[in-house]
Amino acid sequence: MKKYIYAIALLTATTSTSFAQGLFSISYDIGLPVGNTSDFIGNASFRGFGIEGRGFITDNLSYGGSFSWAVFYEEFPAQEWNIEGETRTAYGRQFRYINSFPLMATMHYYFGAWDATRIYAGGGIGAQKIDQRLDFGMYQINRNKWRFGFAPEAGVLIPVNFNTNINLGVKYQYAVKAGDGHDAVSYLSFKIGLAFM
Repeated sequence: MKKYIYAIALLTATTSTSFAQGLFSISYDIGLPVGNTSDFIGNASFRGFGIEGRGFITDNLSYGGSFSWAVFYEEFPAQEWNIEGETRTAYGRQFRYINSFPLMATMHYYFGAWDATRIYAGGGIGAQKIDQRLDFGMYQINRNKWRFGFAPEAGVLIPVNFNTNINLGVKYQYAVKAGDGHDAVSYLSFKIGLAFM
């Protein structure tokens, strides 16, 4: 995992300096599970962050790379559960976790001029490492796998000064199904951060 984090850090650093104008962003991310993911864990994630680098091809078009991390958790009260893969039930509490690590190549289009608030739309495509775990008494079921993923996004850059913008955005993170027992993972990610030019 460390080699992927180093690779994206290098990509974001070089991307933001490879053109005359670049942007580096850090953000606090809030995740809201949707689809099948919300059936496994319904709670929102307030433990997430993201880093991103973008280099501008023109004043209105950028490409770059991003890395983020979201942690989802939910505890279920003691009750009877069917044990996966077996024909018996057991009684107890369940603890469910999802750690999502999207690693994306990105492209964005910007509306308006740089001396004012700018709306942008775009997205990313790449890989997501999904670590999904269920703890139940002496049982633990792990589903850890790299998957293909994509993430359409829209946001706004609000100037604070010449070099700094507030970066607000919403992104739909989707990691495809990866074989039996590895359902697709999807969630909305709301980011609040700073973007430095």
